[in-house]
Amino acid sequence: MSDRAMIVVGSPRANGVSARYAELLRKHIGQRFGGIATWKVSDNPVAGCIGCGACRTTYSCVIHDDAAAEFIDLLWAVDEVHVVCPVYFSGPPSQFKALMDRLQPVWEYRCGPNAKRHTPAGPLYLHVIGMGGDPHGFDPLVTTVKSAFGAAGWHLREVIDQVGWGQDGNSDEMLPTLPGDADEDGQGDDRD
Repeated sequence: MSDRAMIVVGSPRANGVSARYAELLRKHIGQRFGGIATWKVSDNPVAGCIGCGACRTTYSCVIHDDAAAEFIDLLWAVDEVHVVCPVYFSGPPSQFKALMDRLQPVWEYRCGPNAKRHTPAGPLYLHVIGMGGDPHGFDPLVTTVKSAFGAAGWHLREVIDQVGWGQDGNSDEMLPTLPGDADEDGQGDDRD
């Protein structure tokens, strides 16, 4: 059993479909963790990276907003991350992309030319939310999340396609079988 998990809600809408899904997810996985933190883009505005390169040697950002720093601190303190994110033109919403871009100091610390630490962090699960209908799918969202969170050592273990969830009268009470759920013999998922 992991000690702590984090649910990251990448939607700029405070009470939208992603937020509803995240609340059910929190209840669903709650028994597996000692604590679950929820971090919502809608509650934590983050300025975008300006590409100045200062973090290459300082491992910190010259933009001093509490939200990005708090997010990074929380990211280091958990054992498992679930990202719940809507699809905007095949990718993430701009507000969530700004947060992911602000992981650049973490990349510098772990992987850059002056790296100090290169250890894996843990599993990451991406829950993709959307209305559907985009002929280009959501591969850019997957790639962006995988790359940005990979900077902090998280490895994308599974993409959970929930496009259409909560739309057009679909039940908001049901979640799919998720990693760690008990299988037919009552044992949890052993994937590492």
